[in-house]
Amino acid sequence: MQKQNISVWVDADSCPVQEEIRSVCSSFQIEPKFVATVNHFKHETNGENWTFLDHGSQSVDLFILNHVKPEDIVITQDYSLAVLLTPRGVYVITPRGKLIKEGEAFDIMNQKHLRQQTFRRKKKWKGPRAFTDEDRKNFSEALYELIADREL
Repeated sequence: MQKQNISVWVDADSCPVQEEIRSVCSSFQIEPKFVATVNHFKHETNGENWTFLDHGSQSVDLFILNHVKPEDIVITQDYSLAVLLTPRGVYVITPRGKLIKEGEAFDIMNQKHLRQQTFRRKKKWKGPRAFTDEDRKNFSEALYELIADREL
């Protein structure tokens, strides 16, 4: 049941759904590729495919961007990275289970610009709502469906 040539890449810096990724990918005999900076280094990777990079602005994003291929799946919270990947035929899903589509690039970048403008004016930022068990469930179902749809 191995999916031919599809890789699942994980922007693993602060990724809240690593266990869910492992579980879903194991159902399809896919080994996810976790990419993180050395700030998130861990000695025990349990034989998993981890790549640790020097800490630097966008180092994980650039690594993923340079290694993905069409039909791969990337799990990230970084919408700017998503905007760069979707035109390449890469499927991007957030830890909350939202599949990012290529046509959403303008809206995503506009929202980012508005958030930055608000922050500059008010010097405060309202972060995302708390991550819930429902978010984990939604993510697992969305990732499972995304992989299953790619099965031959």
